[in-house]
Amino acid sequence: MRLSLCCMMLSERIPDLMVLDEPTNNLDIGSLAILTDTVRSYHGTLLVISHDEHFVREVGTATTVVL
Repeated sequence: MRLSLCCMMLSERIPDLMVLDEPTNNLDIGSLAILTDTVRSYHGTLLVISHDEHFVREVGTATTVVL
């Protein structure tokens, strides 16, 4: 998943929508920081499903729904 995300963000054709389902599971601290910075700089629609409230706040989501 990390390699796919990296390749996608470096390509010239960045998608308009990214769906991230528990993206912080099984990441070490360094990878988490890279993912957070990458998602924060993404300029498209982002749907994040996560229990990691800190990550959700850090990436700057505009709307949060808690179920």
